[in-house]
Amino acid sequence: MKRLLLTCTALALAIPAFAKTDALSLIPNDAVTVGVVKLAEMRSSPLSATLFQQTDKVSTNGDAERFLREAGLQPTRDIDILVVATTLRTPLGHDADVLIAADGRFNTARLVQALVARGAEQKNSPNGSYFLLPNEHDSRNGAVAFPDSHLVIIGTEGAVIEGLAARSAGGTSFMSAGGLARDLGRIDPHATAWAIVDVARAKRFANSALRTVTTVALWATDNGDALKLGAFGLSNDPETLQLVEDTLRGALSAMRLAAQDKQPDLVSVLRRFNVSRTDDSVTISGSVPAATFREYMNKQAR
Repeated sequence: MKRLLLTCTALALAIPAFAKTDALSLIPNDAVTVGVVKLAEMRSSPLSATLFQQTDKVSTNGDAERFLREAGLQPTRDIDILVVATTLRTPLGHDADVLIAADGRFNTARLVQALVARGAEQKNSPNGSYFLLPNEHDSRNGAVAFPDSHLVIIGTEGAVIEGLAARSAGGTSFMSAGGLARDLGRIDPHATAWAIVDVARAKRFANSALRTVTTVALWATDNGDALKLGAFGLSNDPETLQLVEDTLRGALSAMRLAAQDKQPDLVSVLRRFNVSRTDDSVTISGSVPAATFREYMNKQAR
């Protein structure tokens, strides 16, 4: 399953950008995790563009590099929105279906040609065709579909078939059907990227001390001058909330101590991060100045 998720994510990053709303409309109603990255907004910001500059310096190898060349793809230029969602295959199970949807522009013919050359097999569903990816190591096949020239759907075969069905039906009702969507209002509406996890149903993401945390989310907002970061955890258990709050405050203190000698400028940045608590949540938020972010990225590139 882990290998399949990595394969699907890698293929998604090799797909050029697509339309503005299609990908978001395919989030399953019962999603356990959802992640969204607005790459078009990142490209237009000098701050986030630093990430793309570093990515462009990385040389891919082997078949991945040949695939990009044959398909004529430039991921850092072409992807606009990337959505990743997981759903449990059974209510009490641990196995999950993965859906990756991307909005943008791409050459379907070249993509199909490149996939078929690598052994992809065309299949049909009631709501459109898709390509079953060759399976070498995983017990389940990955799949990819190109409903139109602005949308790609990637994931486990079942997730892709359901994604095609959702598109034919005009999208899912995730945003209005409750579930994880009920807590989206706690996330910065201007976030450049965000992720939210239903811990109650995806307990593999929680350690034994945090069994009563129900939802976790994190986000990043690029406003050009700084990168705003935030995260929250929800729980109805006061002891759990106290544990989370203490853990976050302790982690910030440890990071400040560790940075005093090697990165003294980072200490003042960490001091600006705030941890707050309400009756049902603990939130951490702060911002990293653009200059600090660029300096960090430059050091990582050396």
